[in-house]
Amino acid sequence: MMVSFHRNWTIFGSSLGRCRRIKIFRPAFSGQIRNNIGPGLFAGVGLTSLATLMLQVSLTRLFSVALWHHFAFMVVSIAFMGFGASGTLLMMAPKIKNLSLRPTLAHLALGFSVATLAAYLCSNIIPFDPARIIWDRYQWLYLLGCYVVLSIPFFFAGLILALVYTCKAEAVNRLYACDLVGAGLGCIALFLIYPFAGEIGTVVLVCLLSALASLAFRPNGWKVNLMRGPWMLALCVLFLTRPGFLALNISPYKALKAALRYPGARILETQWHPTGRLDLIESSAVRFAPGLSLEFRGRLPDQLGLCLDGGHLNAVTSFTGDMDRLSFTGSLPASLPYVIGRPNRVLIMNPLGGLDILTARYHGAKNIVTTHADPLALRVMRGSLRDFSGNLYKDKATAVEEQARSFLLRTPKRFDVIQLPLTDSLEAVSSGLYGLTEDYTLTVDAFKAYIGALTPEGLLAVNRYLLPPPRHEVRLAALACAALEAIGVKHPEGHIAAIRSWGTFTLLVKRSPFESQEIHRMKEFCRRLHFDLVCYPGMQRAEANKYNRFPSPIYHEIIQRVLNPHTREAFFKEYLFDVRPVTDDRPFFYHNFRMDRVAPLYRAVGNKWQLFIEGGYLVHLIFFQVIVISLILITLPLRKAGLASSSWFLAYFGLIGIAFMLTEICLIQRFILFLARPAYAFSVVLFSVLVASALGSYCSKKVSVTRTQILPLITPVLLLAYVFLLDRLLMLAIAWPLWMRHGVAFFVILPLGFMMGLFFPTGVRTLSQNLESAIPWAWAVNSCASVVGAVLAVVVALSWGFKAVFCLAAVAYSLALVVLFVQNLTHHRYEHDTK
Repeated sequence: MMVSFHRNWTIFGSSLGRCRRIKIFRPAFSGQIRNNIGPGLFAGVGLTSLATLMLQVSLTRLFSVALWHHFAFMVVSIAFMGFGASGTLLMMAPKIKNLSLRPTLAHLALGFSVATLAAYLCSNIIPFDPARIIWDRYQWLYLLGCYVVLSIPFFFAGLILALVYTCKAEAVNRLYACDLVGAGLGCIALFLIYPFAGEIGTVVLVCLLSALASLAFRPNGWKVNLMRGPWMLALCVLFLTRPGFLALNISPYKALKAALRYPGARILETQWHPTGRLDLIESSAVRFAPGLSLEFRGRLPDQLGLCLDGGHLNAVTSFTGDMDRLSFTGSLPASLPYVIGRPNRVLIMNPLGGLDILTARYHGAKNIVTTHADPLALRVMRGSLRDFSGNLYKDKATAVEEQARSFLLRTPKRFDVIQLPLTDSLEAVSSGLYGLTEDYTLTVDAFKAYIGALTPEGLLAVNRYLLPPPRHEVRLAALACAALEAIGVKHPEGHIAAIRSWGTFTLLVKRSPFESQEIHRMKEFCRRLHFDLVCYPGMQRAEANKYNRFPSPIYHEIIQRVLNPHTREAFFKEYLFDVRPVTDDRPFFYHNFRMDRVAPLYRAVGNKWQLFIEGGYLVHLIFFQVIVISLILITLPLRKAGLASSSWFLAYFGLIGIAFMLTEICLIQRFILFLARPAYAFSVVLFSVLVASALGSYCSKKVSVTRTQILPLITPVLLLAYVFLLDRLLMLAIAWPLWMRHGVAFFVILPLGFMMGLFFPTGVRTLSQNLESAIPWAWAVNSCASVVGAVLAVVVALSWGFKAVFCLAAVAYSLALVVLFVQNLTHHRYEHDTK
């Protein structure tokens, strides 16, 4: 979280043993301000922080639906620079601190409320669309407009907190604790609000919360009440009526809008959750049968569309119990594991609309288990789609509401087939929007868990879209090979087979080596349906690329190089994309960007840059933008204030801002598997970190860092201990009930969060002793550094993994302690010399 800060007065500095007077403004009414601390101030700070956290997460969700998730990441990150801008303004215009505190805070909170709704409406109107960046140069101006508009409410919120900490430095530990607790409660509030409020209602509730903060800061005063009363009444009306002008404007290039352009298309139902939005649609565009053989001449059953976040289009197939109507599933590449063997016990991961369940039932599987990381689709399937789908998840499958990895770690069951189905649209995958997505279902550790949960003759089946140039398909083969070698298989090429259709790729991994009759069945399956063989034990080059032809059998040649231990490493080094197997520490399966291969790749695609509109490439552009904007905001006060005789605080507050965000993001990543769902990991970890840090902040006044360095030194030591011990500790409790795992997460995070909470108020009090005028500047530095830390965590994790991010956070905290120790030592020497 951001650190907030204090006000100006006259001090004396030292330079080479000589006293130098620094001219600083000191408010004449400071004594009145310092004595006027009541519960309303603490409540206002907590409500402001609560509204700010909810707004940040809400904007991320809204732009994930309206645009693409990596653009939401960019826009919200830049918008959060409003916090830094507030500190810069307060440093450059110190007269703001002369205003009466409570009325000023009340008006700023009301401005925060109005600015939030205005920013949402304006960003909804601005015609920015990332799909048009390729040919419309004005899109960059529209993107800049989004930056400016979305930064305004964060600017108001940041100014509120900066003023409070500036004028109430003696109570910074309690005020900062309220700030953190309010943000922590925001994590929980989102889970309660989103299901019934949706996108519009959540934005309006943020406006109401900031208006309530205004009321807490100053409940009386006829002028402010004259504005606040009608505004809050209008917000209540907007929340109850949800007028059409507040509806989210979704890009016309996303799958939802494209499907709704067909005649007679309509939305049947919409549900919101903190993890995403789900739309149930009726449209003739819905035809979901990935890789269906061109030899199939029948008719597909009726289907309804399931659209996640406006862009992931899946379908629910009508099923009345007549198995003959499911004959088309026999012509899908997903049928291959059922043709090779005769499985009975099947595990299907996140089947969404249930097509793979129907495929398994058509081929005679009786015992089907499904896992669901996202509750939205399962809720709709069990509710409004129960009759249409033939009550699929009650009578035909046992549904487990958690990630497959967590389920497999807890269950003793073994399966004949474990299937990772194809549930996304080709548009979603080909857009590159997964480049920054952590996917713990596609790592070496995950494949080891899947293979370990198979029966001796069991099969792991993975289906993905065929997306030239070869990247994801090659990495799948590399994952399988690495996982088999990790469990002791000496010749993994004997356990791997793959086929492709005109548009999909299917990988099979067998726990035992493939037998000749199984290979014969696979070859006959491909011959009958005109699918192409990619690899199997002993396959010849002439057998590949027969039906859906490329200029050469490129997939066969590349995957054979990956499976061959003598050519594998050389291929990884020379290939244009990063296709090395990924692990849980670096779980970015869809990130194939290589910085050292940008120029050759640009030439290979005909000197076109469209391929670089992908999350893995854009994160470096985002990082550059964040650095530039941060430097501007940090250096602006230089002309006004000049460099202080001691500028240690710039380094200190920058380092703790970066370190806090690096640690927070790593902890969320580490707990995803343990807490079964990413949404649970986000809310539980963020709540735990913020509340534990609030406790540390509250107790920080009792810790004298000028006298002892023992307590803060524990922080980098704890971080390094978490790097090596956290995963092992969590595995001890992985089989416990989910509510108990939530408690374990809180108590595991508690000691580290407590220590992290000591740094902020300690720095504020130290700065107030010798350079109080620079506190707003320190606020700006810490705010900007926090945003830099958030993007830096992704940049480092993409290249070196999350353990490296943890270690970097430990280094940042260690450097901050060194800076603080040197400053305290210098200050003590100066006091000694002046005596």
